[in-house]
Amino acid sequence: MKSGKWELIDLYPGCHIRCQVNNFYHHGIYIGDGKVIQFGLPFDVYKSDINPEEISVVESSLSEFSPKSKFIEVYSYSKAEARKKFSDTEIIERAKSLLGTKGYDVLNNNCEHFANFCIFGEKKSYQIDKIYENVSKMMKK
Repeated sequence: MKSGKWELIDLYPGCHIRCQVNNFYHHGIYIGDGKVIQFGLPFDVYKSDINPEEISVVESSLSEFSPKSKFIEVYSYSKAEARKKFSDTEIIERAKSLLGTKGYDVLNNNCEHFANFCIFGEKKSYQIDKIYENVSKMMKK
């Protein structure tokens, strides 16, 4: 589990950001000048006319990243995480190198997987892990 915390602080280039979209969080990498790189736009996954596998990594404005959310949270790393993560410049370079990449999969290749891959080199979604954990607990009852 991540050991840092989400905060309402100023954005900085290379930071991991999120906004709430319905019951989930949408994640991205802020690259500066009001721009975000994200895996799909926040409501793409809910559109019936879009094939999820065609959703791609895109650069957009902050308003496109968070069209209905009032808040954008920034992840503050723990000391241990800060030692493991790439530099902010490398995070931006990694995100830019993935622009146009397709193959969105809500369980295995989503926006949070993308952000964590850019930051740590590992595809990880704590939201999905929590869902699996909750289902597992229900099945054991």
